[in-house]
Amino acid sequence: MKTFLTMTFVVVVGVLVTTAASLARLGTPLGWSALSLDLPAETDDAASRTTATSPNEPEARPVAVAEEEEFNFGNLPNKTFDNRRVFKVRNEGTAPLRFTNSSVSCTKCTFVDLPETPIAPGETGEIVVRWNVDTHEDHFRQSVRVQTNDPDHDELRFVITGKVVRPLAVEPQKLVFTNVHVGAQAQAKIRLLAYFSDHLEVTNYKLAEESTSHYFDITMTPLTKDQLENQAQSGIDVTVTVKPGLPVGSIGQSLQLTTNIEEEPEVSVSITGDVTGPVSFGHKDWDHDLNYLRIGHVKQSDGVKTVVNLIIRGSDLGDLELGPAKISDPVSLKVTYGKLSELKPGTVVRVPVTIEIPPGTPLVSHMGGPGEAKMATIEIPTNKPALGGVKLSVRFAVIADE
Repeated sequence: MKTFLTMTFVVVVGVLVTTAASLARLGTPLGWSALSLDLPAETDDAASRTTATSPNEPEARPVAVAEEEEFNFGNLPNKTFDNRRVFKVRNEGTAPLRFTNSSVSCTKCTFVDLPETPIAPGETGEIVVRWNVDTHEDHFRQSVRVQTNDPDHDELRFVITGKVVRPLAVEPQKLVFTNVHVGAQAQAKIRLLAYFSDHLEVTNYKLAEESTSHYFDITMTPLTKDQLENQAQSGIDVTVTVKPGLPVGSIGQSLQLTTNIEEEPEVSVSITGDVTGPVSFGHKDWDHDLNYLRIGHVKQSDGVKTVVNLIIRGSDLGDLELGPAKISDPVSLKVTYGKLSELKPGTVVRVPVTIEIPPGTPLVSHMGGPGEAKMATIEIPTNKPALGGVKLSVRFAVIADE
């Protein structure tokens, strides 16, 4: 019995001592003076643990600050590779800054290199963005996303933009002279802009159509720095002058320029339009906007024959005469004149002009285009200096029988 009482007393005392110690740590008085016990002092380690978890002390954390988020590289030629831009990121926090992952908007043209080690507080790290330019577009814009361990800036975005340009730009690429009077002069300009050379030169030029080249004057004027556009480094204005006397009808010429730009040694500018005067053409397939006769595709065994009414107006046409037609492709086209008739005596004359593609003509295309594919031309000379010659273009192709 004594042993049982002794054991019970020891257990009760133990519980009371443990409870008193716990309440003492929490700062709560027990209120029983009989249980006031002297407990051993806490160790230094326990005190330091209490201080470290104090709610009044801020938690250490990184803060990512990018000095630059977007970069415009300006002008770049196409087919350039391994272009680079370094984006700097400062860590203005109190814990190391880490980059955990990255992604790019174009996996084939944009790449990113992240720092291999964390960025210490107060230090700056470098993110290298690399890109390749190989595109048919004239503008470039790609982006990179980088994930960080900064809870307030868990993702940083860097953007690359710029313009993709040819080393030599030609503006415009086509000159159009509309309604040039047969006795008048007309001018237009072509501007050449070099983006990566500060000394553009045109070393030579040539007019492709020798038969009418003497009706064109070409002059060159270098551009000043103030006249340059779109970040070009040098440039030249090319002035094309159409002199009086070009035959009535469509203009078909091409200006070929040779330059000192290695990537663009030769450029070509087409010159089109029409020369108007006291002449008009009457035919259901005559294109009045571009001044040519549409014949289209003709089977080789069939051939074709059509008549265009040539109407000439003037003050002295009583003794008008037409000379033999000058044909650019005399093998494919035959031209004959009908009887001249005066619709108004001495002032308005009509001449039927028969244009024939004989059966058996060799296969050929004059549907319009470079080289031999360009439209065929017919020039009709007259005995009137004020009138000059009459010129018309014919669009056709001889095709094989089915």
